[in-house]
Amino acid sequence: MTPDATVIYPSRKKLLLLTAGGVMFVVLGFFLLQSTDTEERLAGIAGIVFFGFCALFGVWRLVRPTPAVILHPSGIFDNASALSAGFLHWDEISSVYVARIKNQRSLAIVLKDVDAFLSRQSGVKSKLMKMNVNLVGAAVNIPASTLPISLEELIQQIQQRRPALHAVS
Repeated sequence: MTPDATVIYPSRKKLLLLTAGGVMFVVLGFFLLQSTDTEERLAGIAGIVFFGFCALFGVWRLVRPTPAVILHPSGIFDNASALSAGFLHWDEISSVYVARIKNQRSLAIVLKDVDAFLSRQSGVKSKLMKMNVNLVGAAVNIPASTLPISLEELIQQIQQRRPALHAVS
């Protein structure tokens, strides 16, 4: 890492909330397992698995703090979520914008060659990122829920590094 890189760590407060929420839903899942109704038991199992993963992810990020985003003179490093893109060179990116899915906001990073990028990802990750393209128009999305700054501030910092990059607010 160079001194001219901007390093953004995940919000500890948001990670604590994610972890606590995950634990609460895991507990709820165990209560659903006590039911005699098959659908409730299946919902309990699904809740335990999904929210257990969320809680473990939160604990992992709290115990081993790693940057969520690094803005570097040669590109951007995304490590903000389970579907992190890794390092993207500025010349791979065509634009950035704030995407919304219901109440969830994320920084959408539109790539010039999505297929080349997806070919570098693992099978499951590639399929999930392709779903992102269909949902919000971009394979790479950095969730606002993990960052200590607003997405607008992040876009502003990106534009300071790469003024020619098209950004839609």
